[in-house]
Order: sequence, then structure tokens, then C-alpha cells
Amino acid sequence: MAAGRLNVTQMVVAAGPATLDRPWVTLAAPTGERDPLFPVRGRDALLEDVMRICADGGGGRLHVLQGFGGSGKTSVVLEAVIRLQEQRAAPEQVWWLDARREPSLIAGFTALARKVGLRAHELRSEDMADALWGRLAALASRWVLVLDSADEPALLDGPGRLSSGTGWLRPHAAPEGAVIVTTRRSAAGEWGGQAVLHAVGPLSVADAGDVLFDHTGPAGGTRRQAEALGRRLGGLPLALRMAGSYLAEVIGMPEAFHDPDTPVSFADYLRALERGGAPAGALQAVTETKRLSVELMERRGFPLAGRLLGMLAAFADAPIPPTLLLRPSALSCARGLEDLDGPTLWRMLKEFTALGILDQLPASEQPPRLLTVRLHPLIRDVSQEAQGVGDAIALMACAVALDEIGLPEEPAAWPVWELLSPHALYLARHVTAGSQLGAEARLSGAETVELAARYLQALGLFQQACQEYETVLAVRRRYLGDDHPDTLSIRHNLASAHHDLGDLPRARAGYEAVWSLRTRTQGEDHLHALLARHELARVLHDLGLLEEAQAHHRKVLTQEQRLHGDEHPRTMASRHELARVLHDAGQLGPARSEYEAIFAARLRTLGAQHPRTLTAQHNLACVLDDLGQHGAACTEFETVLAGRSAVLGLKHPRTLNTQVRLARTLHAQGGIAQAGELMQAVWRMSGEVLGPEHPDTVRISLFLQRWGLV
Repeated sequence: MAAGRLNVTQMVVAAGPATLDRPWVTLAAPTGERDPLFPVRGRDALLEDVMRICADGGGGRLHVLQGFGGSGKTSVVLEAVIRLQEQRAAPEQVWWLDARREPSLIAGFTALARKVGLRAHELRSEDMADALWGRLAALASRWVLVLDSADEPALLDGPGRLSSGTGWLRPHAAPEGAVIVTTRRSAAGEWGGQAVLHAVGPLSVADAGDVLFDHTGPAGGTRRQAEALGRRLGGLPLALRMAGSYLAEVIGMPEAFHDPDTPVSFADYLRALERGGAPAGALQAVTETKRLSVELMERRGFPLAGRLLGMLAAFADAPIPPTLLLRPSALSCARGLEDLDGPTLWRMLKEFTALGILDQLPASEQPPRLLTVRLHPLIRDVSQEAQGVGDAIALMACAVALDEIGLPEEPAAWPVWELLSPHALYLARHVTAGSQLGAEARLSGAETVELAARYLQALGLFQQACQEYETVLAVRRRYLGDDHPDTLSIRHNLASAHHDLGDLPRARAGYEAVWSLRTRTQGEDHLHALLARHELARVLHDLGLLEEAQAHHRKVLTQEQRLHGDEHPRTMASRHELARVLHDAGQLGPARSEYEAIFAARLRTLGAQHPRTLTAQHNLACVLDDLGQHGAACTEFETVLAGRSAVLGLKHPRTLNTQVRLARTLHAQGGIAQAGELMQAVWRMSGEVLGPEHPDTVRISLFLQRWGLV
């Protein structure tokens, strides 16, 4: 028996008259808590089930309503009891026990035993629980026993074990009796094999909006605004009622009593939540739920529960992959959590899930089908702390360093980066000058943000990537200086983003500066010096400076061949860019030969669907088209379009480029209508993805003008 628990003999103290040092109890349902002005929303099916259980008996099984604190479990049972009373179909006896604390729970069972006729010597007996259930099973009248807020099932073990059917609650043979439990615990095994769990989840967006409207009516704003606030409050009925009550009160008070930042509408309240300035009482219940949950886990032997919760709250409001971010090897990076082993960590996550603090989400359909969890949004709001931010940044840095993560430019790694990037980018706000982090944590966070920005750039989200690169650059300039290799790395990436955005002058200036500094500090043969010169040559090419671009490319190619050989990926990249210069200079024969050789080599080493292979195939199709071989070019473009659509997506800038060239080829073959339809669709997508002023969008517009379509 656990330390501090009362044994059966000690329980008899509740059998006598209550005194000031003994708990006063009532078995009456708290019907006064039900407000008829505000109906129970979004629980129609569950209400019907509970009313049926109460009216017809529970089949001898425990019926457990499980859900997060504030999800409305108690309200559903109370509503069912009151509706049956109003319909004159209620059971003859409804007993309601408060199961939050052991003394009141034991006093309640003792009072129940007295109610059903146990005599004084039976109340003092060691087998009082057996006698109680024997008497309940023998009752001829209909009855309902409700145990409310049984969040610690171990309290119900009593003389035996709840899960074995020998505790204070157990399966029974009373056809007219029903036992209903409300709890935050969702682990079915804790309630025994005969228990039936009824999940009480968050309300739908529409139902959440209805709850808010019930309190304020249209004075709070539009239905769409109510639903937006309801979504942000996680569809939690208690939080919705508190927000609705608050808004109803301030809407009804004289305007002279409003402070400048007083939320007076759904939209105001949502903005207050987003900036962390919600009304003082708005999250009070959620804060209490979080506190009780952490204390319960600490009593169960998890002293680091609060610390782990604070760290989880520092991540974005997005699915969290625990096998990547919370593995023990990563936790070793977070001071104070390094002693958590795998089994303990897994049990903690299961406990959080059982308490409704975490939701386990279904694995994605695409590999690697990682397990993900999501923190309840309101628990996340009330659990954020400075220490948790530092822990989360340390974990992210450890996670992205794992070999299995993969580079953000590699499509095979994109499913993982899709999960990691929201958290890396959310943590980016802490690496800037306004946060409380030290230099080491800021630099570590900046490294993670850089990788996430590279993922955005690989997806074609150039503007977003550019903004994140600027954040990283500011941190590294402050702590490392302008010439540090890590600072030069982010300056290189920023120049690349400017290039992708079509800002060629800024891209050229950026690459020239990086190339010069790399050459001076690391030598002209250094990997990053050659890479900067290679990218500079590409920008010069796009500026139309073909001779200058060709000179740079030939120099880089010579150095790459000497350092790495003829078929190294970097050598192939140099050959490919030199072929592009030849192509645009009108040397179509040599350009075709080079494209064919590069395509064959990449097909052999990287596979047909790799982005670099598809790029070489695209450019081969371009030179075939320029040679007048439109049929062969069209076939190649269609193959590339299928590959790029599958790998990069239909709206990726490279996919758009292939669609433009395919439309031009179709037009050259006489497919005027098909070409025009495709080009117009690409123009719309390019304006949406790149913006109407981007050079690629402008070029597409010029084609449409030339064809008389705009």
C-alpha cells in the first residue's frame, strides 16, 4: 500500500457523524452548476449515450468519460441527469461522489454504504467494499453512481485493485445500475477490461463559435471571428465559457470603464491571446489543470515533468516528432534533462497523453511515417518559460545534427524537415537581441534557423528564406564578426536567395564579397571559395555578361577537375553551368553534347527523379527546342514536368519554368490553344508564388502579350 494511503480500518472514521476534522460530504448531484441559459454544445451523441446508460443501466460495466480538464465531461453527465429528471425518466437514486481527494472519496463511499443499508458492524468491517457492491447488486430500483474528477485512478484501488475489479469501483451484476466516471486519464488498462471509455474531445470550430455566441451574441463580432477565437482556444468548453463570459461583461459595461487594451470583441480577444496579453482570468482554469497534472506526475515518480512540459511548450504550435526531438541522445544537450533514459521519457509522454495534455497524432502517409504529438494549445500558453526555450533550442541543435535527418536540399529529407522547420523558425524569434538567451544559445539557435531557411529555399519559398537568413546574419555579425566563416556562409546563402528572387545586383555584390573574403582567408582552392565563385559566375550569366561568366566557370572547372576528378558532383555542376553559357552564346552543338554527358552521368549516379538530374534533362530539352527539334524537346519537357511536379510540386519555380518551356514548344509545333492555356495558368501561379514583379513572371507576361493573350 502506498505511503500515506488510508487502510480499510481507518476508513471507518467516516462512518460516524461528521465533525470539524472530518470531511462533510453530499451524494447529491450538483444540479445548481447547470446554467439553463447556456446549452451544452457539440455533445449531442455523447449526451444520448449517457442518458441511455442512466435510464437503462450500464450493463454491469464502468462507463468512463475521458477528456482534457475543462472539456465538459461533468457538464455532459449533469445535463443527462437533469434532462432525465425533466422527462420524468430519471433513476430513483443518483449518487454523485467527488473523487478528487482521498478523504472525501472514502467519506463518500461510506455515506453511500450507509444509504444502501449497510449496518454499523458492516461499515466497520475490512470487507466493507465487498458488502457495498453486494448490496448495490441486490437493489431492485434503478440507480446511477457518478464518480466525478477521478483523475488519479489509484485512489479507487481501495482494498484491492481497480483494474482487477476488486477496488472501490468494480464490474457489477445489477441490471438496473449504472456507474459513470469522469476523468482526465485515458489509459484503458487502469480502469479494467470491463470499462467502456467515451472520449470527450475538443469542440468543432462551429460548435466553439456557438458557445461564444451564446454569451455575447453578434455584439462580440462575426461568426467567422468567433470561430477563429474558438479554434485558438483549442475548442475547450471551459476556456470558451470563460472567454465568452468575460466579453459579455465588458461589452455590457460603460465604455468609460474600458482600458485602452481591454478586449471587447472576438477579434480583440484573439489578438490579446497571440501577444500573451489575455485577460487575467482567461487561462486560470487551464493553469490549474496544468499544475495538478504536473503534481500528479511528480507523485507518480516523474520529478522532471514540469521541466519537460516547459520545454515542449517552447516549440511551435505544430506536430512535434518525439523520436527526433526528444530522444535521450538529444536530451543530453539540455542541462538538467540529460539523466532521462528512453523508457522513462516514453512513460512521461504516455502520462502526458493519458492526461490529455498531449495528443498523439496519426503518422503521415509518406515515409518515414514518424510518430508525432501535439501539445494542447492552452497548456502551451500557460507553460512557456525562459528555461524551456533554452532547452528547446539545445534539443533542436542536437536533432538537426543527426545523420539520419538529411540535408534540407535533398527531397528525401523533406518529410522530416516539414516537421522540424516550424519549430526551428518559431524559435528564431528568441535568437534576436530582444530575448534573454546567452550568446551560445543564440548562435546554436541561429544554426538551426539557417537549416530551416535552406529548406524553405529548396521548396521555392525564396522571400521567406531571405527573411530568415537576415535574422541569422544579424546574430552572427554581432557575435562572430563579418569575416567569420559561419558569417560568410550565411552571407553566401543570402546572396543565393537574392538570386532566386531575381535581385541580380544584390546577388552579385553578395557573392563578390564572399568570394573575395574566402579567397583571402582560406585560399582560392577552398571548397567555399570555389562555390562562391561558381555562384558569382551564374549571376554574371543571368546579367548577360557571358564572356565574364565563361571565364569564371572555366577557371572553377579546371580547379574542380584537378581537386576532385571529372565526375565529382561539383565538377559536374561546373560543366553544367559552362554548358549553359555555351547554349546562350549560340554554341548549340557543344552545349548539347555537354548536356547529354551530364544528364547521363547524373542519371547513373543520382537517379531519374533527383532534382539535379531533372535540371540537366530540362536544359537538354531547351537546346533541342532551340535546334528546332520540337517533338523531341516536347517529350523531354513532359518527362521533366512529371518528375518536377512529383518531387518539387506543381508550383515550385523550377516546375513553373519547365511549364513555360513546354508551352513555348507546343506553340512552336502549332498547338496555339493548348500553349496559351498552359502559359496563362503558369502566369497566374508565378504571380502567386514569385510575385508580379519577379523577372520570371514578367517574362511570362511578355510571351502572352506576344501571343495576343493579354
